[in-house]
Amino acid sequence: MSRLHVLLLSVGACAALTSLTEAQQPQRGKPKQQAVAGFTAVERETIANFFAKNPIEVKPLPPGIAKNLARGKPLPPGLAKRQLPQELVEQLPARKEEGVVLEVTIFGDRIVLLEASGLVVDILEGIFK
Repeated sequence: MSRLHVLLLSVGACAALTSLTEAQQPQRGKPKQQAVAGFTAVERETIANFFAKNPIEVKPLPPGIAKNLARGKPLPPGLAKRQLPQELVEQLPARKEEGVVLEVTIFGDRIVLLEASGLVVDILEGIFK
């Protein structure tokens, strides 16, 4: 075999091995998270109607914390969670996102949909007015 053929075969083999190795390596960076939908129209209406009929006393969030409470961000530190009334929890439709644990809680004067990791998925404001 000529040197040219040996060189071409060597280059081809190296290219094939490199692409195979790259395909087997795990992805770098942050793993992609499954997108989770926010509150549905039915959930928003159910929550608003419940608190219109069953008002509770809430305190507004301090301005600095209110500013940091946003979708897609982790829950700001220093917030005390308040559970939804059990009667309301029973009225809300079941969520069926696979592999995602969600929690609906009250933070100050807002209703917040959270992932188990503390990431804010959605926020309802103006429910308690």
